[in-house]
Amino acid sequence: MFDMAIYNRMKILIAQKEFKEKRKLTYRVIAEETGLSIGTITSYLTQRAGRFDAPTLEKLCNYFDCQPGDLLTYSETPPKEK
Repeated sequence: MFDMAIYNRMKILIAQKEFKEKRKLTYRVIAEETGLSIGTITSYLTQRAGRFDAPTLEKLCNYFDCQPGDLLTYSETPPKEK
């Protein structure tokens, strides 16, 4: 894994959207509905995205109805997986 200080909260946003819309969101569904590749979705969900480009962030923010600061967070330590 990369030594990064910027992490994303995509799993949290997915859970919130699933709860709100009462449906399951798979990687494939998110890819189809955002127009992003499954590889891009996977790299974000596994915290392996090496860069955060504007077009991708725009699509994700539009999809999750959020701001970039709701998606990305800065931390010296990686988020804990449950």
